[in-house]
Amino acid sequence: MILPQIRESGRALPCAWLAWAVLFLAPSAGPAAELRIAAWNLEHLDDTDGAGCVGRTGADYAVLQRRIAALGADIVAFQEVENAAAAYRVFPESDWHVEISGRPPMRNSPDCWDRPGVRLGHLATGFAIRHGIAWRRNADLKSLGGADPFQRWGTDIPVTAGGVDVRLLSVHLVTGCWGAEQDREPRREETCAVLRGQIERLRAWGDARQAGGMPFIVLGDFNRRLALPGDWAWRELSPLSAPLRLLTRGEPFGCDLRFPAFIDHIVAGGGAEAMLAASSFREWPREAPHPDHCALSAAFRLGI
Repeated sequence: MILPQIRESGRALPCAWLAWAVLFLAPSAGPAAELRIAAWNLEHLDDTDGAGCVGRTGADYAVLQRRIAALGADIVAFQEVENAAAAYRVFPESDWHVEISGRPPMRNSPDCWDRPGVRLGHLATGFAIRHGIAWRRNADLKSLGGADPFQRWGTDIPVTAGGVDVRLLSVHLVTGCWGAEQDREPRREETCAVLRGQIERLRAWGDARQAGGMPFIVLGDFNRRLALPGDWAWRELSPLSAPLRLLTRGEPFGCDLRFPAFIDHIVAGGGAEAMLAASSFREWPREAPHPDHCALSAAFRLGI
């Protein structure tokens, strides 16, 4: 078990007892607080101009920073970010604190499929949290990576607002088993087996939160079209005995019309589903070829 870390204005407080004192003695935000949470796969966000599979310029980072500001989010769960330095290029340290998974970079990453001779950068999950939000850092959900050094760990943070704790988990599951068509392809059998294992571990993580009475939200790139009718992954993740709320269900998908449905999702359970502000879910449109995913956001009313 690790000691929780509590930060104020992006600085770690000097010792555990003082950190807890700050959390519990800080002025309350009031009887209720609305927390806007977003998820975005930022597609190979590297810390250096021209690096990685996208090869962004300084202007590209500036556009991303502007688009992130437009989300109006208090917390952003991100995926495909090389390291904290890369994240701070688009989440200015003056406004945000970054937490990123501790999964070690691969020693020998593969080449980018569309940029010969350029290697894939490290792909991590994490969170950007606006200053002023009370939060702690839990150990990563390493089990999502299994024995594969490429598969991503989940980044786990509890957040406090309106006197209520909510557990947030940023995830990026294995790619290649997006729906029923891939389930039937023999060449996808191993990939779909990896995904099934990840879904089972996510289910176990959610069950533990439910048992402890902790509201939770899992969000990010599931690489699965969970909202399509009859999807096995959603049945496994949200059994009738402990149903979850899939915010993308029934929502129009417009990010990339070459594809039929969402693979990025926001999933709420353990009571967090009841905190969702009505009609607050939104898919943000793409404005450029990169990132190749669209941001999702929703507001949750805590302490009501």
